[in-house]
Amino acid sequence: MPISRRIFLFLAGSELLPVPESQDALALGDDTARLQKLIDNAPSQGVVDGSGRSYVVTRLLLKSNITFRNFNLRAKGTATPLDAVLTIDGNTHTAHDITINNVQIDGNRSAQTNLASEEDGGRDGIRIVGKAQRITIFNCTASNCATDGLKIFSQNSLSGDDTRLNFYTINVSNCTFNGNRRHGASGDSLRNVYFTSCEFSGNGLDVPGDSSEGGQGARNPDQIYGAGIDVEGYGVGSGVDGLNFSLCTALGNARFGFQFWDPTPPSSPRFQPRSGIVFDTCTCDGGVGDDGHQALEFSEPVAVRGGPPTYQDITVRNMRCTGTVSLYGVDDITFNGGRYRSPYPGFWGVGQYVTNIQFQNVDCQGKIFSLT
Repeated sequence: MPISRRIFLFLAGSELLPVPESQDALALGDDTARLQKLIDNAPSQGVVDGSGRSYVVTRLLLKSNITFRNFNLRAKGTATPLDAVLTIDGNTHTAHDITINNVQIDGNRSAQTNLASEEDGGRDGIRIVGKAQRITIFNCTASNCATDGLKIFSQNSLSGDDTRLNFYTINVSNCTFNGNRRHGASGDSLRNVYFTSCEFSGNGLDVPGDSSEGGQGARNPDQIYGAGIDVEGYGVGSGVDGLNFSLCTALGNARFGFQFWDPTPPSSPRFQPRSGIVFDTCTCDGGVGDDGHQALEFSEPVAVRGGPPTYQDITVRNMRCTGTVSLYGVDDITFNGGRYRSPYPGFWGVGQYVTNIQFQNVDCQGKIFSLT
């Protein structure tokens, strides 16, 4: 027998107003329409509160000036690209002032298909696209998703100028992004973005015994490649100016713990180095694969190496790293404290076209950082 439920819509300055539900999500199979109606009807500064109940959805679109909290959401199986469970879409107008609090997302990756489509299927847990400012996400999980747990993606909105970035003042804290088919979290075009006490582990892997499309880790072309964190560039305008990781963990992913990759030629007009990047008391490893064991990597294609730096002003403080550190096209980086355990004899890190690198009180078992 269907279970009667309530969803609460909090109107700013008033009491909680119950909105009765006639059937349970699992019995009905899809709660998207009724939840979307609540979101659309919420006033500015309103709060949509799920009271900790469970719902099945395809894609919910969050609008500006809203708080969305206390939901357990399970993704319905779909073949439709970009059916992320929660989407903040700033392609037409900049999305702003949105809070997501205590929302637990099960991406139901085994039920998702057509993942070779746009954005590797775009079946993320939380997808922020276009342009967005003042976004807060805390006490949330987005796991078992068929693409990424959290995606912050400029899509088709790049400015062509690295002084004009798309995503400003985003705070993610006490969140878990584990067991997703591709990355735990990914992003580009970031300014003043903070991750605090977050976990990005076990991403990019095959689900044991699950041969479905969603059950297989993402491949490029035939090698699993998912990272805990993946920060990529897609051209001028997708830079980084202030990105902080504090007390974060990235362990047991397909390949990388924290990966930065940018193919944009740093000699391009209006290019600025990806800068102001800080890791403070984080833990990472080089994943489960045997390809380099990169736990922390800042990289660029071979074709653009040797010119101006792609990355600049990086601080790595008190990191516990099991794996290698790889640096390409980096200027002004400091390793302060921390414990580094590389599987390779003789060295714990490698770098090429690296300038102004400093090591302070680093525990590396007497191994060297090899620069060429």
